Amino acid sequence: MMKYSLHDLALPVLAERLRTLAIAAASTLLVTGCGPTGLESAGTATEPSPGATGDAEIALVLEGRPISLGELHTHMQEQFLEELLSQPDDEIYTLHENAIRDLVHRHAIDVAAAQAGLSSEALFEEVTAAVPETSVEEVSAWYSANQARLRGARLEDVAGRIQDMLDSEARSNAWAEFVNPRLEALDWKMVIEPPRKNLQPTRLVRGEVDAPVTIMSFSDYQCPYCIRSEPVLAEVLDRYPSEVRLIHRHFPLDSLHPFARPASEAAMCADEQGHFWEFHDAIFARQGRLDETSFAEIGEAIGLDGEALGQCIAERRYQQFVQGDFDAGQLAGVTGTPAFFVNGIPLKGARNADELSRIVDAELARLAPQTP
Repeated sequence: MMKYSLHDLALPVLAERLRTLAIAAASTLLVTGCGPTGLESAGTATEPSPGATGDAEIALVLEGRPISLGELHTHMQEQFLEELLSQPDDEIYTLHENAIRDLVHRHAIDVAAAQAGLSSEALFEEVTAAVPETSVEEVSAWYSANQARLRGARLEDVAGRIQDMLDSEARSNAWAEFVNPRLEALDWKMVIEPPRKNLQPTRLVRGEVDAPVTIMSFSDYQCPYCIRSEPVLAEVLDRYPSEVRLIHRHFPLDSLHPFARPASEAAMCADEQGHFWEFHDAIFARQGRLDETSFAEIGEAIGLDGEALGQCIAERRYQQFVQGDFDAGQLAGVTGTPAFFVNGIPLKGARNADELSRIVDAELARLAPQTP
């Protein structure tokens, strides 16, 4: 089993992050984000990087003493490490986790390269050399399927970028197919413990009530990322029917979404009639398009007592309940939605089912009885 010192690995990982950022800033061939044409790159293949070049070059003369780029880079790494360690605990943990996984990934590559008698860079080239270049037909097909993202750009103006993007994606996939089985075969364990928030559950539970893993979701009914997260949460519950329960917490962002708080209060009124989750799902099904008539319409559609629902909403009977959720979220560090806590482990922003499942699996392994 491999064990590493986090302090030892932090500096090389930060150095690599600097290199990656520099390459991204210098690149004009591949589109790495949303640009004027709307192209989005899948990113370049994760290949091992060569050592720094030009470290002996003089960057500064200080009172007659030449200081090399290598010394300057070491100073920069120390600055970045200090800044990293000043972040909140949950962000430090995320950075540590990413660094550990990066180190494991590099170890798998180094072992495979040594077995092949190649450098890691040569191994990458060998594995990806057989990937055929993207054809003209594939470029045209991608262009036709992504007209909305291209904002009217002509094929002849973006064909080169599309080809570069698809070539990079194909190389990335080939490299991942080579590396992933080797990662899965490694014997390794992350020893550091994630920070946890002590959050009390509420009665808005979906899934097995006594499940060992709780996903607590702070959500806003008009937040587009929350809307997209609902199918993800449903998929995770399907994957773990007896091991995971979901607890919904209200976190309406009033300045952005004027009907988010009324929706939360209306959903609680539906809970009064025993139909919270049906009402919850129906609100999200409207994709954020809510107005004064929405809640009565939803109530009628799912068979609620309309008069009782309307009176409850008008009285704002659950104003304090919703505000209590919001206050609890703020105390736990929630600043935006969605925000998830898996057995108290904070996760900010939207996540896919595999990301959530990875944390669920780690929690199930942690809670499993230890064999002597």
